[in-house]
Amino acid sequence: HQLPVAIYSYCQYQDGAAPGRGAWTPFAEFSPEWQALQAARRIQAQTYFIDLPCWAQSEEVDDSPDTQEESQALLLRATRMDNSDTLWDHLFEDESQQTALPSALAHYFAQLRGDSPGDALNRLREAFMARWIGWAMQQNNGDVLVVCGGWHAPVLAKMWRECPQEINTPELPSLADAVTGCYLTPYSEKRLDVLAGYLSGMPAPVWQNWCWQWGLQQAGEQLLKTVLTRLRQHKLPASTADMAAAHLHAMALAQLRGHTLPLRTDWLDAIAGSLIKEALNAPLPWSYRGVIHPDTDPILLTLIDTLAGDGFGKLAPSTPQPPLPKDVTCELERTAISLPAELTLNRFNPNGLAQSQVLHRLAILEIPGIVRQQGSTLTLAGNGEERWKLTRPLSQHAALIEAACFGATLQEAARHKLEADMLDAGGIGSITTCLSQAALAGLASFSQQLLEQLTLLIAQENQFAEMGQALEVLYALWRLDEISGMQGAQILQTTLCAAIDRTLWLCESNGRPDEKEFHAHLHSWQALCHILRDLHSGVQLPGISLSAAVALLERRSQAIHAPALDRGAAHGALMRLEHPNASAEAALTMLAQLSPAQSGEALHGLLALARHQLACQPTFIAGFSSHLNQLSDADFINALPDLRAAMAWLPPRERGTLAHQVLEHYQLAQLPVSALQMPLHCPPQAIAHHQQLEQQALASLQHWGVFHV
Repeated sequence: HQLPVAIYSYCQYQDGAAPGRGAWTPFAEFSPEWQALQAARRIQAQTYFIDLPCWAQSEEVDDSPDTQEESQALLLRATRMDNSDTLWDHLFEDESQQTALPSALAHYFAQLRGDSPGDALNRLREAFMARWIGWAMQQNNGDVLVVCGGWHAPVLAKMWRECPQEINTPELPSLADAVTGCYLTPYSEKRLDVLAGYLSGMPAPVWQNWCWQWGLQQAGEQLLKTVLTRLRQHKLPASTADMAAAHLHAMALAQLRGHTLPLRTDWLDAIAGSLIKEALNAPLPWSYRGVIHPDTDPILLTLIDTLAGDGFGKLAPSTPQPPLPKDVTCELERTAISLPAELTLNRFNPNGLAQSQVLHRLAILEIPGIVRQQGSTLTLAGNGEERWKLTRPLSQHAALIEAACFGATLQEAARHKLEADMLDAGGIGSITTCLSQAALAGLASFSQQLLEQLTLLIAQENQFAEMGQALEVLYALWRLDEISGMQGAQILQTTLCAAIDRTLWLCESNGRPDEKEFHAHLHSWQALCHILRDLHSGVQLPGISLSAAVALLERRSQAIHAPALDRGAAHGALMRLEHPNASAEAALTMLAQLSPAQSGEALHGLLALARHQLACQPTFIAGFSSHLNQLSDADFINALPDLRAAMAWLPPRERGTLAHQVLEHYQLAQLPVSALQMPLHCPPQAIAHHQQLEQQALASLQHWGVFHV
């Protein structure tokens, strides 16, 4: 193998009861475990991996105190070190300390662990490892060497003696209805770095490798040379004089800190001090563990990126592989997809549909090198054309091996990945997005347990405004998407029924939508009305009672305390459903019950859902005109913005028809168009004066917080 590589362990639950789990155990050239494996191979020693597999480790939260963190915190305060990595370098990485290293490490970890039993997970792992050690000692087949984390060593040295004698090797815990496995996978140097978010990682993997190969002195020289080259490649300031100053600075820091030769942080502090001339907006990246702060200086980012490395491992040709990579290769060959390529396809022809579904399944698994550059997010939208950029980066093969935890075939893995995503979804919108991806990938079959859980998740949605887009997409897929095989699919029927049921429940809430949610709120009413109208026309959707929905709309349109927008929308929906009690006269009666400020909102709801039934009906026009005539000037001015906005639901042609009927109502239809469009004659000085007054009024309102620009 070409390192780094990792053992990827996973389990996949067959019944879909839970998403798959996986974990990596990486190896670099300088890893103690890798060196132990190489040494064992040279002397032909038997080797065993004795840690508890990730899938057998409990995910339950343990509230016992973390004594390791407490002990390290005390050490950091006593030594004035930034973090545990800097402390480790100071205590153990100086080459002058090599002779006393074994005893120093033993003392360090014994003091760090103390009498702590560890948390629940560590206790499980240590009990399993101790059984292995006890079994090995009972074989009387030579010396036994255990390579483990220093935190575990003091406890394991005592615990194995207390384990019962075992004739056979300790059995791995079994999981019911689950498939488990371990495979080697290529790994990258960057993923080894603690700053990439890998909490068990190490700082600066490239630096560690240099130290392993050449020692501290040559590693420092290589560091300066590599950093200088990389900074110049990125057009960042880095002169020879700066590097000379950094070298001198590092030597001085090493002497000040008691190091024979500069260590990692000595070099990094020296380079930062020599190259950065301005104040920093974020702490030095090596002064903390975790993901790098977004405001980190570009020079420091380049420095950290250089030491993180860009190498990628490679497996030996004969390495066993999970079935997923092979199945992906077969699927790509079946659909005539070659990598790398720029692929343009059309989903509305059979070959293009097959290619699109394979690529979308790979995209669901987040496989690197599969990027869609153009195409609709919905199967029924657009002209069906998609453009894909397909490459074969080094990380692609590793990602396929890791995705094997979701399934043995591409179709199965993509389906399980989507199931996991839907269970983690934060609302109806995320679930709908996942189902749209399923349609694009041609995945129509999901587990029964997922259907039950989705029903519960949708029942937790508490925003009526979020339901419109979801209803629109789900209903279109369920009724029309024959191409992708989603038409009438059980997953869509279940989620659609749950979404309709939740929408009907939410529409009876008395919360008034704010300005940002106003149009989304009306969209939800429109989507619901569209579905109910189709049910009224004979479409069968098991689980939805049209009579119950109509009764709810009646209650809502008559509810005195309901928002005016909802009352108008509910009445408009009843008119669309041709309900006998929903008429123009009933709409006018409802408007008369509302205050002038509310009548505009109610008209919004009415026209958004029933503009064809109202806008061109002379009875409604006459009655609404009479209603407006009864308003005082002040009330009319207050109601005018909402009334005018409500008319925006009418397209230009319908507005023209409405205007003509208004003229007929006032017996002015004979007036020429030029008379209606005649501009008002107003002196420019008067217009400027009134504009100035308006600006002053707005400024005053803004000053007192009443109006915001």
